Amino acid sequence: MEDWTYNELFETIQEIYQEFLAQGRGYRHAIARIVDDFSNLGKVEDIIVDVAIGEILITNDKVFVGYVEGITTNLNMFNPKEAEGELTSEEIKDLSRRINNVLAGLRKAEVDYNPSAE
Repeated sequence: MEDWTYNELFETIQEIYQEFLAQGRGYRHAIARIVDDFSNLGKVEDIIVDVAIGEILITNDKVFVGYVEGITTNLNMFNPKEAEGELTSEEIKDLSRRINNVLAGLRKAEVDYNPSAE
């Protein structure tokens, strides 16, 4: 992880999300912007971004089907060994726990089929 620390990436995504909400943007718009702004950072970073976005999504009433499918696919493919050398063992454990929580939350979420970000 060249540009971010583990916690910094989670915190930054949460801060930006809150900033978009404070500007009167809906959560859908905020998530769409975060997805766009934080894509293709690196293999481990992309997993962290998906977890951070997933943690936000599962707090909402509905989750867009595209996010459910994309995040679920990415998180299910994650192998903790891929993070060795980039994350500490504690961070890998925390990330694994958070991945499981997001996956469980997405399985329970009401799926929204409307792609509108408004």
